[in-house]
Amino acid sequence: MVYSFAGLVIDIRFHHAYGKLQCRKYEYTGTREPDMVIEVDEQMMAAERAYDIYDSEEGILESLAAYREICNRAFAYDCMFMHCSAISYKGNGVLFTAPSGTGKSTHSALWCRHFGEAVQVVNDDKPLLRIMDGSVYVCGTPWDGKHHRSTNIMVPVKAIVVLSQAPNNAIAPATPQQVLYHILNQTIRPEDPALMAKVLDFSEKLLQTVPVYRLECTISDEAVTTAFEALKEHFDED
Repeated sequence: MVYSFAGLVIDIRFHHAYGKLQCRKYEYTGTREPDMVIEVDEQMMAAERAYDIYDSEEGILESLAAYREICNRAFAYDCMFMHCSAISYKGNGVLFTAPSGTGKSTHSALWCRHFGEAVQVVNDDKPLLRIMDGSVYVCGTPWDGKHHRSTNIMVPVKAIVVLSQAPNNAIAPATPQQVLYHILNQTIRPEDPALMAKVLDFSEKLLQTVPVYRLECTISDEAVTTAFEALKEHFDED
């Protein structure tokens, strides 16, 4: 089956039903030739089993292996995976990133509740970022977390917010040097030195292009308004 996301057309030859069901919203019906063809072999499955700590079923492992291969090949299109919850506020992309369990999905859900239809979830877990014409875009993908929240859109990234839990809400700008290590921990870290060099190059371009903030926050509407007041200067308003 052929799918489309992040401006790419991808032929993914799933052998299990899980991946087909997961990607069904992203099926492509156009006539463009695929940018890449992905078929997971036993070597790729074995590698995925080595990463797996949940004793996952074969269909899940195949899906994860397929996405890992897509992420490796996507660098050819100035495209990189980032673990984050990404939203669009009136067409302005914001990435909320933090270690697992910190509250990325909770914070993006608060934005949805606070702003209603002005906010769309681009991807709640594993979006792709793509650099085009000097701008960074965040793109929905079918690999969208346990809540399966994603939209097959591409919007310019206007800010990255690194979250941490705190008793009070406070936000401040961060320098690329302060957050580079965190960004590298939220994307793939391939063993291939050539691919790792591409990760570093993309990460540096990302941090040179997009402003980054650190947000200490509670689970509250005040956390949303605190972040919004700092970020709104970067937004294009209707």
